[in-house]
Amino acid sequence: MSTELILDDSVFRSKELSWLSFNARVLQEAENPDTPLMECVKYLGIYSSNLDEFFRVRVATLKRLERLGRRYRELQIPDPVGTMRRLNQQLVKDTRRFNKAYARVFEELQKHNIQLITEREIPDELKDYLDEYFLHKVKSRIMPISVKASSRLIGLKDFPMYLAVRMTRKGGKGRPAHALVEIPDDLPRFLVLPEVRERRLVMYLDDIIRFGLAGVFAGLPYDRFDAYALKFTRDAEMEFDDDFTESTYDKVTEGIRAREAGSPVRINYDADIPEDFLRMVMKKLRLSDWDTIFPGARYHNRKDLMQFPRLGGPELRFPKLRTIRPPRLSEPTILRSMRRKDILLHFPYHSFDLFIDLLREASLDPLVRSIRVTQYRLARNSAVARALMSAARNGKDVMVMVEPQARFDEEANIRWANAFQEAGIRVILGIAGLKVHAKLCLISRKEKGATHYYSCIGTGNFNENTADHYTDHLLLTADQEIGKDAARIFRYFTNSYQPPALKHLVAAPFSLREEVGRWIENEIRLAKEGKEASLRLKLNNLADLEIVHALYRASEAGVKVRLIVRAMFSVVTEQPAISDNIEAIGIVDRYLEHSRIFICGNGGKPRYFLSSADFLPRNFDSRFEVVCPVYDRELQRELDKVFELQWHDYVKARVLDKELSNRFRTPPEGVEALPVSSQNAWRGYLEEKARPSPG
Repeated sequence: MSTELILDDSVFRSKELSWLSFNARVLQEAENPDTPLMECVKYLGIYSSNLDEFFRVRVATLKRLERLGRRYRELQIPDPVGTMRRLNQQLVKDTRRFNKAYARVFEELQKHNIQLITEREIPDELKDYLDEYFLHKVKSRIMPISVKASSRLIGLKDFPMYLAVRMTRKGGKGRPAHALVEIPDDLPRFLVLPEVRERRLVMYLDDIIRFGLAGVFAGLPYDRFDAYALKFTRDAEMEFDDDFTESTYDKVTEGIRAREAGSPVRINYDADIPEDFLRMVMKKLRLSDWDTIFPGARYHNRKDLMQFPRLGGPELRFPKLRTIRPPRLSEPTILRSMRRKDILLHFPYHSFDLFIDLLREASLDPLVRSIRVTQYRLARNSAVARALMSAARNGKDVMVMVEPQARFDEEANIRWANAFQEAGIRVILGIAGLKVHAKLCLISRKEKGATHYYSCIGTGNFNENTADHYTDHLLLTADQEIGKDAARIFRYFTNSYQPPALKHLVAAPFSLREEVGRWIENEIRLAKEGKEASLRLKLNNLADLEIVHALYRASEAGVKVRLIVRAMFSVVTEQPAISDNIEAIGIVDRYLEHSRIFICGNGGKPRYFLSSADFLPRNFDSRFEVVCPVYDRELQRELDKVFELQWHDYVKARVLDKELSNRFRTPPEGVEALPVSSQNAWRGYLEEKARPSPG
């Protein structure tokens, strides 16, 4: 690979800026008049949730990098100061779009007799109901914090929001008083009120508190209460030192505590708050960094829109769809089906219950000796975890590699680790210096006196909740060579002093960067020899400087490079003589595109791979990732099909052009395209495959 790695914006785009472009694609779905209204509400919530995490992680990191000065170039990243300036400019535009989309959606919902109301719009016949609700459900949870001239506001939390309350007397007599009220996060954010004149009325919890403020401050000499939303977003990165005498559990616990006290990277406030009140609050918080202060609307934490009450008829949401049974699951058990042929599950079109069924089979099969699994993120009430604990109680040797540093899931993973140990499962709690991101399950079975392996290698987490909403692939294979590699990996987790010697699987951080480099170099060589040369890559993120420049060299050599990238994307397309042969699209649709597929042309003999890894420095250098070859010809054709359907999506695909303008992809002139999204087309393809042959 080239040693001249250029950081100029013209050839290496900031991943933060490209991520904002991805979130703008989510916002496009909320703006789309063809999207059902309740799904628009959900997209608005997803956009907000994404933005919260972006500030807690990416913006927090940029602010720390700003303090490095020009030393940031040693880290091979664009100028963080310039990036922050451009981010703020883009966020102002996107916020206007969000507010416009929000207003449109809730205006349209009124036509379906669904209406959001404030405390000033409560019908008289519902005031007694709200008085009772506030008194019995809300008031006991409200503990105001007085804002006095001599006090300092400390210990304010990240996730909850606050109402900054100004108390005055009508007529302006006396000095105003000020307080902060935490909005309880253990109550529903939205309350559906009893139906009034065939209308379904909904209130934010914020407005229910506003409605009851006079009762909260009863006894004080004030009769007017004005409340303004205030929200803090803190640095969520957890930094660990290299003190290996300290347990991983203790480090994670300390990191979580540090996160709770992290520096604010964004403070949102209601733009209607009086300026003197805002300055007072900022002074009490001892905040002078005004570039973290963002004016907003009446409500914050609009990620809660993802839990907006599901009101109205079926026309307001996506239709429910049945899962499809893979035709290769033709034997009485999944293990027997795996022995016959490899199986490729495509979530959410295939049910994740099939993986849970496999674990249940293994826990009951008298010939199964052991089960090995990696855990990154589990569902809250995980059926996977229950199946593993059941297997241990049934006498199987079960081992789980629990990743304690899965961002925002650290506490949950520690709890699962404790539950596993109580059930008799052997737990490995992380590897020093690495985050285990690979998705692996290995079942060992004694057959005719020998150990036989059944491997599951996936692109997404073993999580039944996200599997309903993310597109992912899971390979089920009884290929013994792949199984032996998987066994070597689990032995490495137990004794991590020596990298595993793998023959078919490729693992980061040991050889993945070099292997991807070899793929690209091979296609460059073939192109220079005048042979067929291509790279088709589907990922979530592509922002590794070395890989980006290798793709440019492939383009210059004539390799046809097609990229489907969901979010962070540092390649700059449409650059003459640099990226002429690189095309890229991003897809946002009903399901979150999450799978990673790598297809190398290889001179007309394509090679196919699935992986848990994106092309980011962390995936190559500081995570344990796995890339798995797909050898079965029919499954290769399936991966070909899914990539090509997505590549020819002219409904939900956006062109990742030089400006990241998010224009929808249109078919070439003279080409007729069906108005069907690739997700719907893929479902149709799988349904057709599952139909029994006539006769």
